[in-house]
Parts: sequence; structure tokens; C-alpha cells
Amino acid sequence: MLPNLWSYLEPGPAHIAGNRWLPSSSTAAPSSLLVMRRILVTGAATWTGGSLIQRLEARPDLRVFAVDDVEPRLEFTSEFERLSLDRLDFARYLLDVTPHSVVHLQTVDRTAELGRARSHEENVVGAQALFGAIGRSAATEHVVVKSDSAVYGASPRNPSVLTEAAQPRGRPDHYQRDLAEMERFVREVAAQHDVGYTVLRFAPILGNQVGNAMSRYLTLPGMPTLLGFDPRLQFVHEDDAVRALEYAMDVETPGTFNVAATGQLYLSRIIRLGLRLAQPLPKRAFDAAMRGLAALDLFIPEHTQSLLKHGRVIDTTAMRERLAFRPELTCRQTVLAAYGRLPERRGA
Repeated sequence: MLPNLWSYLEPGPAHIAGNRWLPSSSTAAPSSLLVMRRILVTGAATWTGGSLIQRLEARPDLRVFAVDDVEPRLEFTSEFERLSLDRLDFARYLLDVTPHSVVHLQTVDRTAELGRARSHEENVVGAQALFGAIGRSAATEHVVVKSDSAVYGASPRNPSVLTEAAQPRGRPDHYQRDLAEMERFVREVAAQHDVGYTVLRFAPILGNQVGNAMSRYLTLPGMPTLLGFDPRLQFVHEDDAVRALEYAMDVETPGTFNVAATGQLYLSRIIRLGLRLAQPLPKRAFDAAMRGLAALDLFIPEHTQSLLKHGRVIDTTAMRERLAFRPELTCRQTVLAAYGRLPERRGA
């Protein structure tokens, strides 16, 4: 499907003149504008995307272009285009924008909003189309891809600590398969084109603003848990996640990196830190409770349910030593911050 799509495109270099894109032969644009880096952010409608765009807008050396196929949650002033990544219009748009860097955040599980089939298309077919367009963009030098530690799955057969080279075990869920397929596209495109790809496999992002399933689950007054199980969990604070994306965009270090806060916590400890009550349930009742939460507009995806049963801990040595990034908050501090219980740090 995709090779035929490229036959309709005639990419060519362009530059900015005010709000217009002009052929490279034009002399209308002031030379001072030509040094601005152009950043294309997909997944701009997510909290993480909107927050990243807001941070980038504060930098005078950047011009940001935002894309998603739904309306943004957060307000920003950058140009926004409502486009599906797997459509020809998006490929043309990317080639017109000629971004120096692309930050691909449209990788979240949107099963609850779009249904499983459309969410799969967005994560897999959209990624394939995006990376194909990037391969034809002469200006694009670096791509940051937001992946997820869910690519490892959550299985009692997994190693106790998962490195980036670990092979997941157990039956994969649909989101895990989507992530694995997307990352395979990354490796193939990186081998074919002179573009650097940085893949960040985030631990669950936690905070009181991000509004994802894990954050909503952990703030329930009474939290259904699986009787006899006390999984080990890791998180990364929402602000550290945005910092990691901006940092990776700037340092341009190719490779795949686990991203998580220092430390790990058992679910029982998390519940105590949040001053919540656990409701231990046998498996059948636990699964029924998850379905009940979905009926109350609190959908817990399959991969998150598995995580709440079996847990997952990822190794962050490469993040600290090769990428040279360190989250500001530890895992314990992240949990306390999400519950609004983190004491103010001196000098902050």
C-alpha cells in the first residue's frame, strides 16, 4: 500500500517566510529565520504531547508543528493540523514542513476512544506511513519515538529486571504486539536511511495532570487488587517524561532506552502511600471489577490489568550512562507527587 502512496509526492526543500513555505530558490525569507530548527510533534492531542509543545514554544530557536487526528487537550500557540498519519495528506504535510526533528508521541493505547481496530491502525499503519515519509524527507535528521515498557508485557515468566535486549515471554496482548511491530519498523527504517532514531520505552507515566488509566486507578478511594498478588511497579513522573522527550530531542543519541524513575514499589506500599484502601479479590471478581470500572468510564486497558497482576521492573542503566538522563523524582517521590503528598523541596 505504502510504496504507491509515495509516487504521488514530489518532495523538495523549503524554508519559512513569515507563515508561508517557499521554495529554496526564493530569497524572501530573512536569513535569521533559516537557523530555526523545525520540530514536528505527532500525538499533540495527548497531555504529554501538549505539555512538550508548551515547553518547546518557550524556546526562541525552535518552530513547532503539531499533528493529531483528534483535538488537543491542552492549549498551545503552535500550528496544529488535524490529520491521520496513514493518509496521503499527512505525508504531503511532513514533506512541506521539512522538519529537522520529529517527536512521535501518537503511540498511546486509544482502544477506549477509537476501538481496537482503529487504535491498531493508528499505532502500526500510522507509524509505518510516518517513517516512510520521514525516509523521503531530506531535512529530517533525528526522530524521537515514545514507546512503552508494555512492549515487554507483564508475565510471571519475564525476568525480574528487564533490559532493553530482553525478550518478552507469555501471551502478548494487542498493545504489546502493536508496540513491537512499530519498533520493528523503526529498526528497518534506521538501517535504510541516514536518520537517527531514539526510542524511549517509558514506565507508566504517573501524575495528577496526565489523566491516564494508571493515574486514575491509583486515585480510586478503594482499589481492587488481585488476591494473593503484590506486584512490583515502576513509574516516571509526568514532568520527567516530558523532560526526557525534550532532552532526547536535543542530544540526538540513537538507540533504545528504558525510562523510569529510580527505585520500585510494591502495589501494597503504593496504596499505603496514597492513604487508599485495597480491596483484594479473587481473579474472577477482579476481572469483573475491571469491567465495572469500564462501565463507570474508567477503562483499564488489558496491558495495565496484566501489570496490576504481575508487575514489571525495567533496567535503566542505559538511560543513565549512555543517554545521560536522570529523572528528577524517584519512584517513591513520583507516587507521593501524584497523590499531592510530596513535600516541597528546599530551594524549589
